[in-house]
Amino acid sequence: MKAWIVLLLAVLAFMVEPRCCIAAKENEQKLKIYTVKFTTKGADRTSYQMFMKDLQNALTVRADRSGDIPVLPPRSAEPSDPQQYLLVKLSNGYQTVTLALDVSDVYILGYQPGGSGNSYFFSDVPTNVRNILFPNTQQRSLPFTGNYGALETAAGAYRREIPLGIGELRQHVDNMNYMQPSPDRRPIARALIVCIQMISEAVRLRNIQQELLTIAEPRHDGTYSVFYPDGLVMEYETSWEDISTAIQSATDGIFRTAVRLVYDGQELVLSTVRQVIFTIAIMPLRCRRNTGAHLQILRMPTSTPLSGFSPLLPVATRSTGLEDNDRTCEKDLAPTSHIIGLDGFCVDVYQGSYHNGNKIVLSECLENQAGQLWTLKTDDNTIRSGGKCLTTYGYSLKDYVMIYDCDSAVPDATKWEIRRDGNIRNPKSGLVLTASRYSSTMINLVVDRNIYSSTQAWFVSNNTKPTVTTIVGYNGLCLLASRSRVWLEKCVKNDDEQLWAIYPDGTIRPKKNRNGCLKCAYPGGYSVTVGTCEGWVEERWQFQSDGTVLHVVNEQVMDVKDTSASLPEITVNDYDSQRLSQIWFQVQP
Repeated sequence: MKAWIVLLLAVLAFMVEPRCCIAAKENEQKLKIYTVKFTTKGADRTSYQMFMKDLQNALTVRADRSGDIPVLPPRSAEPSDPQQYLLVKLSNGYQTVTLALDVSDVYILGYQPGGSGNSYFFSDVPTNVRNILFPNTQQRSLPFTGNYGALETAAGAYRREIPLGIGELRQHVDNMNYMQPSPDRRPIARALIVCIQMISEAVRLRNIQQELLTIAEPRHDGTYSVFYPDGLVMEYETSWEDISTAIQSATDGIFRTAVRLVYDGQELVLSTVRQVIFTIAIMPLRCRRNTGAHLQILRMPTSTPLSGFSPLLPVATRSTGLEDNDRTCEKDLAPTSHIIGLDGFCVDVYQGSYHNGNKIVLSECLENQAGQLWTLKTDDNTIRSGGKCLTTYGYSLKDYVMIYDCDSAVPDATKWEIRRDGNIRNPKSGLVLTASRYSSTMINLVVDRNIYSSTQAWFVSNNTKPTVTTIVGYNGLCLLASRSRVWLEKCVKNDDEQLWAIYPDGTIRPKKNRNGCLKCAYPGGYSVTVGTCEGWVEERWQFQSDGTVLHVVNEQVMDVKDTSASLPEITVNDYDSQRLSQIWFQVQP
């Protein structure tokens, strides 16, 4: 009998113990900080771009994607929570260094040289955080803090004097292994300045990432070019949080307070979300989200993590005594702005007459034209000019839109939603504001069924000019059109043939042919061509914060037809996180 009992206990132990071990291992895996890797050995544009993509995916696993740009997760109440942190392991083929990042703001907290029993942290990182990041190491404080001013002082150089590039990063991996921060303060500070800009800033700001991609391809001898940050780049770096606050406190895409980037005797004024949506890739949480009209859901493909990257993997945040920015920001409840639509014309009260029933038209945009200035009242969802309301005559297709006294108009006829996708919608009818050509010289406004055409795309801004830019795509090649054909070729600086005008109505036009629009046939079309702008669904596009260019009605993104071709032609495809040919950049001339 005893033998049977012993045997039974042994069987039970065999059955139960592995499950306990499995549970313990699963719990241990949950506590593991996720690591993203990059090697400078054999690095090129593709490998660096994939590194950026992997890093962004890791940072945004728990991000808030309800707005136009992903908002990084707020700080955990428990500073020792491993999900707050992310490790980046750099290698140059000989040495490694592991950087610890904070997922809430992508700040670098410290580093550990490969194979070393030491780790180094900025002085404001608490002990309990250090123990989570690099346990069982001799933890030391760096003799400077992590802000650019302190780093530049320690480095003995301004960051505009410190070159960035793959070759530079390779050398700094060596420096961080062979040198100690106390006696060798200068090279370690320079190394951290390079790491911060090539990792943290590059994943936050797509314009910086593009500059680094431009020099990421090795020369024939295996060496790399370098990039020195200019005044505008440095202004973006130090203004990332301010721009993020402006975006999150915007009303219908309009900043409450413009962000001014002052650099090298020039000034760039940022006043709308659309101005920065192709530059700001991710944001720290600065404001509690308000469910305003500009947060309506846009029909777009959802970016999915790279294959093999589980959304359940733990990621990271900074808990270094910084203030909690999870607050409600003040909004402008009634901003006044132009509303720009088809062909870059502005919504206007016809002939400036405010009598009830006068029609609304599109006219050439003028700076101080009273009939083109509209107040967007968020308390009652009306759009007003001269104290009167933008009003639909009825709720049927093609009913005209007029100016009318707000108090005597049917209330539902004065209500509008300004949506993220550029539509302005009347909630009662479900119809959207639409430009309708009455004659060759007159464009009236009506309400109509939403078909996502360029006649139904609107941009709220006091900057009424189209944005002129180069569009850079696969392998750093530039978008170019000749007649109807569209393809990529080597970028040439200041070449008008490679410049494009981005219009408020969602059209993309060659700078030299403003009557021509990029088009993709719908339904069933795949080739992207240039044709006469006609206001239809084929020509409406949406630039997105992940670098894709969405064909709005197809719900597909701009892509390269054959990446092996010498002059790759352009097409559209379903979104694929593995296809770098779907990632685009705007580069201002």
